[in-house]
Amino acid sequence: MRTATVRDLRNHYTSLLGWINAGEEIVITQRGKPVARLIPEKPAPPATVDWSEAPEITRDRTGERMLSAEETLEIIHDAASLW
Repeated sequence: MRTATVRDLRNHYTSLLGWINAGEEIVITQRGKPVARLIPEKPAPPATVDWSEAPEITRDRTGERMLSAEETLEIIHDAASLW
């Protein structure tokens, strides 16, 4: 933990930001008494996706026809000729 005065905060703000970015905690003092504390932000947790409610998952597929292996191969070959 580092200590800085109010004057240091005003005159050397970029240096103090460097300390904070390095993970340091800074206590700001005024006339020798602590008045504030600067601490680095904790990184946000990674966002998670709940796929169980996605329309692709919840769609009712009971009435849809399944393609045969031959039909699937034909679609793949037709698409490959386009590239």
